[in-house]
Formats: sequence, structure tokens, C-alpha cells
Amino acid sequence: MLRLWVAVGAIGAGIWAFRSGVSGYWWLVAIVIAAFLVLVRRHSRLSANRELLQLHLWVTDNELQALKGNISAFADGNIYSDVAHPYTYDLDIFGKGSVYQSVCRAVTVGGAALLAARLSLLTLKKEVITVRQEIIKELSGQPELLQNYRVAGAAIDEGPNDQRNLNQWLREQDLFINSSIIRLSAVLMPLLSVAFIAWSLFAGELYPGLYLVMIVNWGLLGFYQKKIKLAARQMGNAAKLTDKYESLLGHIAEAKFENDWLQKMKTNAEQSLASIRRFKKIVHLFESRGNTMTGPAMNTFFLFDFYCLLKLEAWRRDHKQSLLTDVDDVIEMDVYVSCAVYAFNHPENIYSAITTGSEITARDLRHPLLSPSSAVGNDVSIGAKEQFYLLTGANMTGKSTFIRTIGVTNILTNIGLPLPAKELTMPLLDLYTSMRITDSVQDDISYFRAELNRIKAMMDKVSHAQHPYLVLLDEPLRGTNSTDKQMGTRAIVETLITYNAVGIIATHDTGLCDMEASHSGKISNYYFESKVAEGELTFDFRMKSGGSTSNNATILMRQMGIIR
Repeated sequence: MLRLWVAVGAIGAGIWAFRSGVSGYWWLVAIVIAAFLVLVRRHSRLSANRELLQLHLWVTDNELQALKGNISAFADGNIYSDVAHPYTYDLDIFGKGSVYQSVCRAVTVGGAALLAARLSLLTLKKEVITVRQEIIKELSGQPELLQNYRVAGAAIDEGPNDQRNLNQWLREQDLFINSSIIRLSAVLMPLLSVAFIAWSLFAGELYPGLYLVMIVNWGLLGFYQKKIKLAARQMGNAAKLTDKYESLLGHIAEAKFENDWLQKMKTNAEQSLASIRRFKKIVHLFESRGNTMTGPAMNTFFLFDFYCLLKLEAWRRDHKQSLLTDVDDVIEMDVYVSCAVYAFNHPENIYSAITTGSEITARDLRHPLLSPSSAVGNDVSIGAKEQFYLLTGANMTGKSTFIRTIGVTNILTNIGLPLPAKELTMPLLDLYTSMRITDSVQDDISYFRAELNRIKAMMDKVSHAQHPYLVLLDEPLRGTNSTDKQMGTRAIVETLITYNAVGIIATHDTGLCDMEASHSGKISNYYFESKVAEGELTFDFRMKSGGSTSNNATILMRQMGIIR
């Protein structure tokens, strides 16, 4: 409103100055116009600040919802889902309500993809996991940095192809700087224009040589027009992402870190900001050619397109590698910010102790995606007294959840995240699961055949592995009759214990429990159970030593009214 009244005042002051004929009044007009311009700039800054604060509120509100269990505002990573992957499909790593959706807070396309890659491909290097834990631990203690970084990333949209366009432009062959004709013309023709214009002003008439310069300039521009348009388009696509990276690097450069990797990131960011800002100036200069008033004139006399493109290619030649490094740094930082936000939101979680053996030990370990108020923890010692757990129990007692807890714990430990447990030691284990089998009508594959294919792929992988595997099987061979199933499962377990592997085999077949006696030190029985009290089923979700003796399918069907 103040801008409006000042504008009205400027118009009124101008009319008054014009009618009065007093030249001194025009100073008043100038002052009022200057005040209007100041208010315009102030309004622009306030609008930008308002948009930034709205983003802060949006980010914060999403996190508050996540703490209540609603993570729908975040990317679910469904594009990375793969039913044939060794473990991601079975363990709900991607998709609605997944591990990825719970962790991912990426603000770059590259960061989202790198997080998915780390969840999908485990590292078997202790030092890598330890460094990841240290970085996440330090970043999680700087919530203001995490918030500002995410807001800065969300403030500038990034298309799915922007990073690819930037990388492609950086690796493009120089079209202009390697041409001696263009380099000579970009220097000689502007000098001739300046000389001929100066001569024309001195002589009081247009020097004929200036016409020749104009003709030659437009001839050169016409001859190279396709290359100029191509370079302009590539540069425009590449420049879209630089504003975002500049903003993200700015927050990294302003932060204070103790970790060596983070300190290196900060130093690189400080050094890179100046070169990125130089690039943006050249881009903005080149974009000014689109002005219908100045663009044609600058090209007519000074080959402005040549000048700008030579500057851009010179910058690219000098800073290409550093910008590629900056992009990789920001993408990796993006992953760590996601992990640090997760760690900040779960202060009760602990970081795993990493060992080089094959023993998983935990006290009160819970599934990371379950609410702390409802999740039931269990103690674990896989690989300590036995190589495999043979897990039995009735329906809905918690077997599948427990298996997924172990698998997800292994994955999240691998990327450096803290887990919900009171004590936790994790070895370096690769992972293979067979839990959720899908048949295929199109490929003419039955459920049982699909399950056999899965188990065959797992056996081939584990049998030749040079490193230990964590193997998780949930109700293997469920697609065949009970006798065949028991014989086949027994053979699978007896084969697995000869490999470099630890894990869990869950089954309803309590007849397999005799394997504990015949394979002492290799297989131990554990079970989950349900209890019937006054005709109602209850579950404690606690794992116990021994074999299960309870059944609940009939009771469940009766409770649901399926049978009488």
C-alpha cells in the first residue's frame, strides 16, 4: 500500500512540477521516485523471505507428521523397486510406507538415487560404515544446518534431467574456443567497430568501413548460427542447476565441522563458490542477448555471441573437473543430510558396533519402522551359539516381523544409521532373502517355480561368496505339499549350514525342530507363540528358545466369523 501511495505521490509531484515550470521541483519528483524504487526492492526482499519462511514451515510440518507415523509427504522410492533384487522387495525397502520413505529427505535427484543405491548395494568395509556413522552423528547435532540445507534445496525445483544436462554440458567438446577464426574475429571485429565508430564521430559522418564490419559480423553469425543455438540451449539447460548447487554449497561453506570428511567438504565448497558465481555472471551476460534493444546491436558491432561463448568455454575448460566434483559432493552430502534427519528424529536409537566376524548380537532390538510405543523388542545372538535360527510359531505371532527386523537392521547399519535397540553389534554381512514370491502369468511361471528360481539364485550366490552372508527365509517351499515341503526345507537348511552364512529360517513345520539335535551348534530352535484366554487370542511377540506347539488358525477363523 505504501508503494501505491508513493507512486501516486510521484505522479502528482511530476504534474505539479510540470505545471509550475519551476525546475527545482523536479528534484522532489526524483526523490519520490527513488523512494518508490527503494520500496520495490524492499517488497521483493520481503516476498522472497516470506516464501523462504513458508518452506521452513512446510519442512517442519512434514517432520512433525512423520513423528506421528505419517510419512506420505516424502518420496517412496517406488521407481527403484525390483522384485528380483536379493532383498529390497522382501524387506519393504522401497514403496509406500517403506524404509526409503522413512529415511529419504533428499533435495537433489542425484541424492535420492544415491540413497537408493546404498540401500540396494551393501558395503563390506568396516571403515566405510564407521565413517558414515561419524558423519551422521555430527550432522544430526546440527538441526539448523539440516533445516536450512533442505529449505535451500526445496526452494529451487530440479527436473529429472537437469543433472544429466549439466554433466553432459561439462563434457561437451568445445565448439568455439578451438576455432582460430572465431577467436580472431572475436578480437579483431570489435576493435574495428570501435575504431570506425570513433572515426565517424570525429569526422561527423558514417565511415564506410563500418558497413563492411556489420556485413562481415552478420555473415559470421549466420554461418555459425546452428552451433550458437546448440551451445545456448546446452548452456541454458546446464545453468538451471547451478543456482541450487550454489545455495547448497553456501550452507556447507558456512557450517563448522570437526569430522575430516565434512571439513574437506567445507573447504571444497568455499573454493567452489567463487567459480560458480563467475559462471553465473557469464550466463546472465549471455542471456542478455535476448533483449531486443541491445542484443542485435551488440552482435552487429561486437560479435557479442562469440564473446560470451568463448568466455563460457574458457570457464568450462578451467573449472569442469571442480564442478563435477562439487556435484558429487552435494549429492553425497544430500544422502548424509537425509540420514542425519532420521537420526535426529530418533534420539533414542543407538549406533551399531561393527565387527569383522559373523555374530549378530542385540538386546531389545525392534523394527525401525514400528512405533516405539507399540514395538516389542527381542534379544538376538545369531552366529554366537548356532549358525541358523529355526523359527517356528503360529500365524500372526511375529515371525515375519522379526525376520524383517534383522534384515532391515543389517541394511540401515550398513548406511550408518542408528537403530532402536539397547545394545547392538553387527558384523559385515551381505544379504539374501526369500520371503515374498510372485508368480508371472505372462512368463508362464508358477508360484512354486518362481520360488525355486529364487532359492536357486540365492544358493548360487551364497555358495560362491568370499564373504559371509545373512540369509533370511520365510516359510520356504510353501507352494508344495507338506511332506515334500518338509523334505525340501530340511535339505535347504542342511545345505546352507555348509556355506559361509548365518541367518533365520521361519516355518510352520514343527517337524523340522529335530534338526537342532542332529546339527548341534549349527541349528537352534526358537519360536513365537499365541495364547488363548477366555476364547480370545493374545500375542506377546517375544521370541523364546525351543520349538512351537501352538496353533491358532481355527481360532482366528472362528473369531472372524469364517467358520462356526
